[in-house]
Amino acid sequence: MARTYVRVQGNVQKVMFRQTLIRAMAKRGIRGGASNNRQQKDLVDITMDGNADEVEALVEALRTTKPLNSWGAEVVTLAVLTSGLDVDAHQVRYTS
Repeated sequence: MARTYVRVQGNVQKVMFRQTLIRAMAKRGIRGGASNNRQQKDLVDITMDGNADEVEALVEALRTTKPLNSWGAEVVTLAVLTSGLDVDAHQVRYTS
């Protein structure tokens, strides 16, 4: 089980990014959550718990898939962080 914290920047707020991400987590069996940054409208913080290969595959998809959905969600930069929120502390989450 791998826990990964990620911060993405780009066109990620008001474009169904978090909902798209949660569906991708569910498809891969990853427990996780995402929260909009209230000060910087182009940032979203993410926490993922799951199989290391599945988590890495999702991180890579976030880096390379353009756009991520029909609303135009797009990650421009992605940083893997050393710490972050617990899954249950996020604004939206997938926990099953």
